[in-house]
Amino acid sequence: MKRIMKDNEKNRTRYLCLTSEILEGRSKSFSIYDDKGLREDIAVFNINGKYHAISDTCAHKGGPLSQGILKEDVVTCPWHGWKYNVHTGKSPHKGGDNVNGFVTKVIGNKLYIDPIPSTLGNKVYTPHKKYAALQNSVKNHLTLLDKDSRMPLDSNVHVLGISTTNSNDKVAPRKSTSEGALNFALDYAKKKLGTECIMIKLRQLNFKHCEGYYSKNAKACIFPCSISEMDEEDQMLEIYEKVILWSDVVIVSTPIRWGNASSLYYQMVQRMNCVQNQSVTHNQYLIRDKAAAFIITGGQDNVQHVAGEMLSFWSQLGFVFGKFPFVGWSRGWYAEDMENNYDSMMSTKESPMKRDIMRTVLGAVEMAKLVKKNKYDEHVLTI
Repeated sequence: MKRIMKDNEKNRTRYLCLTSEILEGRSKSFSIYDDKGLREDIAVFNINGKYHAISDTCAHKGGPLSQGILKEDVVTCPWHGWKYNVHTGKSPHKGGDNVNGFVTKVIGNKLYIDPIPSTLGNKVYTPHKKYAALQNSVKNHLTLLDKDSRMPLDSNVHVLGISTTNSNDKVAPRKSTSEGALNFALDYAKKKLGTECIMIKLRQLNFKHCEGYYSKNAKACIFPCSISEMDEEDQMLEIYEKVILWSDVVIVSTPIRWGNASSLYYQMVQRMNCVQNQSVTHNQYLIRDKAAAFIITGGQDNVQHVAGEMLSFWSQLGFVFGKFPFVGWSRGWYAEDMENNYDSMMSTKESPMKRDIMRTVLGAVEMAKLVKKNKYDEHVLTI
């Protein structure tokens, strides 16, 4: 028997499409408006000829559920894997977020929807403590910078050294040229320039590789990184905290590996894409009034290529550079006696390498003082 829509249903329901427009096992997105003119994006799923509608916007970070993976009656958000039952909009597991659910009606070959949710979504999930703490600390830090231009400056300059060598100390402890040079740089910064210094050794941290959320959608690359949100053991949070909140100067040291920076360096910077991406997706700049410098060492050539890549990436993060922003050392193409690299570089008290390191560190520290004193970023970012 053909169903006739009643007058009160006609006043409230919204026409979506012909039923033939949503194939079995597929979904489609629509935008509907309620009686107050408020818009809601919805996802409609065809399961065995039955049509189910929920909010198209994932409660986590806004991913499009209509583009998710549908398995039986559960859809998985294509951005970060949040799951929802398409009948109700509820999470199929305890502690998960819920989204609005809607009632659909089929009249003949036409599909309609009631714009008033039949079930209301709510946020249940809370991130783990370390993730939430960093999220709040960065938010408060930026609020202070944006709102209080008279905020007193910390007279101490904080220098963060990041060693990216993967030399395995447990198997065969040996001196690393890049880390040895970084130790010298931090020692000079502390004793001669009066700064506070910390070194992070990437090989001692446990953090995962980038999983390419930016490739799914720019807004899927969130800060702090969603990997850190889902993995309580991921120690990229320590790097984010030190780089964004603690440091005034960041000095990165790397050995050359087949003409490039170390693999650990790339593992780190790919996970820092979410820092740079905030300026693209939220017009929010996490790096303020900071300087960077680099130490690049290798038995063979390619210092300038590695320096060019590093300068490009860290400038995109928002760092500025002093005079002589990188120092490089190489013994040339034919230097295969790698065991002699460290002594060759650091052998004498007045070695050219040490002199260049001091000049590079001094340039970075002085630049950090200048940009902090003049609130350089705050002036530039108001345009």
